[in-house]
Amino acid sequence: MLATVDPELLAGVRFPLGGQTKEETRAEAAAASLAAARRPESQEACFLGGGDYRSFLERQGVAGASGAIVDVEGTRLGTHHGHWRFTPGQRKGLRLTTPRPLYVLGTDATTNTVTVGTRERLARTSVRARGRMYVPVASGEVKVRHRSTPVAAAVEVTDEGFALELEEPAYGVANGQLAVVYVDDAVVGAGVITGSA
Repeated sequence: MLATVDPELLAGVRFPLGGQTKEETRAEAAAASLAAARRPESQEACFLGGGDYRSFLERQGVAGASGAIVDVEGTRLGTHHGHWRFTPGQRKGLRLTTPRPLYVLGTDATTNTVTVGTRERLARTSVRARGRMYVPVASGEVKVRHRSTPVAAAVEVTDEGFALELEEPAYGVANGQLAVVYVDDAVVGAGVITGSA
């Protein structure tokens, strides 16, 4: 989320642990008897107080209602226990036996449906985002997921933010995640993904 911080505000931001290694920080936490010193690393939403977002939602009373898992033609392949447990690109947890691996292509909150398909169906080459370009550039490299490989893209500023035309397909692009545009190691734009094709 730091990519969305206005560059004008960065001069006032302080990172008190910024000069330490991870090991030094863990040692300092252990010396202060903080439980976090022994906690395993996670890419989940660690600020939710343990577990992933699914367990957080359950603790907040969001119940998992059974719904259909369907393919792109609408054929029912199985059942799930809450569309909100799935994100585009996810493969684990579907509990389906099929000849080819299937991935979550999307979810529908209105019908509590999870749509699945092959990896090829996840491919996206056009991405729209609500945000802003901090530096005007015609191209750069973009990441559409935290661990995704950067992909070269043409950049066009739009009324809501920017549009990207990727030189290679990206997989698991999901509305609500960030698209971050880089030139070398510098963030030159960031926005919340609003659509892809």
